[in-house]
Amino acid sequence: MRVAVVGQGYVGVTGAVALARQGHHVTGVERDAARLRSLAAGRAPVSEPGLQDELSLALATGRLRFTSGLAQAHLREPFEVVLITVGSPPAGDGTADLSQVAQALMDAAALLPVPYVVLKSTVPPGTSDGLLGACPHLRDRYAYNPEFLNQGSALDDWTSPARVVVGIRSHDGLPLLRRLYGAPTCPWVVTTPATAEMVKYASNVFLAMKISFANECARLCATPELNTDHVMQGVGLDPRIGHAFLQPGLGYGDSCLPKDTEALAHWAAARGIPTPLLDAVIGVNRAQPGLVREVLRAELGEGLAHSEIAVLGARYEPWSDDMRAAPSRVVVPQLLDEAAGIRIWDPAMAPADLTRFFPGARPCPDLRSAVRGAAAVVVLTEWPETIEADWAELAAALVPPAVVVDGKNCLLPERLRDLPLVYRSVGNRLPARAEASSAEETPSPAPSA
Repeated sequence: MRVAVVGQGYVGVTGAVALARQGHHVTGVERDAARLRSLAAGRAPVSEPGLQDELSLALATGRLRFTSGLAQAHLREPFEVVLITVGSPPAGDGTADLSQVAQALMDAAALLPVPYVVLKSTVPPGTSDGLLGACPHLRDRYAYNPEFLNQGSALDDWTSPARVVVGIRSHDGLPLLRRLYGAPTCPWVVTTPATAEMVKYASNVFLAMKISFANECARLCATPELNTDHVMQGVGLDPRIGHAFLQPGLGYGDSCLPKDTEALAHWAAARGIPTPLLDAVIGVNRAQPGLVREVLRAELGEGLAHSEIAVLGARYEPWSDDMRAAPSRVVVPQLLDEAAGIRIWDPAMAPADLTRFFPGARPCPDLRSAVRGAAAVVVLTEWPETIEADWAELAAALVPPAVVVDGKNCLLPERLRDLPLVYRSVGNRLPARAEASSAEETPSPAPSA
């Protein structure tokens, strides 16, 4: 099939590469000139495992190319399907900014012959119906088909989804969509566009709720007789709950959950619909990054103002370069206001980028130089280099009181227990001294959002 993918952000470039891998002839449409040059040169504009290699392969086979002009490309060889994957970023008031979506739909609607149009951008319920009011000829050639990609496994999630949700007015387009996606054997939910839009928001809100629930539990498990890891392990083993996203930390900070929870809350408020659970989820998440400052105030006291603090990792997750809602954006400025100095290290970010995001903090070339002489370490990203570091050596490089704040609960507590440092995690993870030898081994952290 001849397919256009409008918008080459995280979802768009993943989709374009995955569809080309399936054998379709794909044209990625991107208006940003710098991004377009990068794509045409074969450089992936986002960080995602496997994406760079697959992009290079798709370009080499000739099944993928990029352009800035949808209409011109359609004139040469008409597209059968146009996928719209442009952004719907938060506006100043927290609502979804739909200007890019509306423009992309107008551009697709103007094409002749008329292609089948699939909107994948996250939009509030009722958006498709409103937009189609201005494009009635698309009514039977349109689907709202949200994506459910996880950062770190996006290519596999695209080609082997857990479910496909399709919001349509006419079932005539279903065979085309099944052919587009290679007829995956997963369940298909076929419904109205507005319902499909709500499915996307409800899914992300539920994941955000699991993260905030885990963080609430961690606050309850802050005393020595309770072990946060064991509680989450026991809860997650219930098949009705599961371990995914049940990991305490400093809150959800990816590219979707913060903006989607806020957008749905505003959508509901505009309609006078109370959302106490959603409001609580957002409230827990907003407060969570403040735990770092609370711990350092408690452990260092007045000495915090005279101490150097080392921050290990700025990204929300190692495999994501989206910094819009990373907890570091809150934690580091808070610490800059209270400590004598902040050093920051992230192996995936250049010093200039660290300085741009965190003015006043000192970028460090490596982990050890960041830690040396600091009174406290704050772990904000689960980099393997941090988890696998020689913490006995790092502990010796710290100055008293040698506090380690594990904001991602990613370090192995049993390796830190007897070292000359103070380990603090989100909830208590250190095994009790008198713990029975038959107790279950502390599990590895579950994947975060």
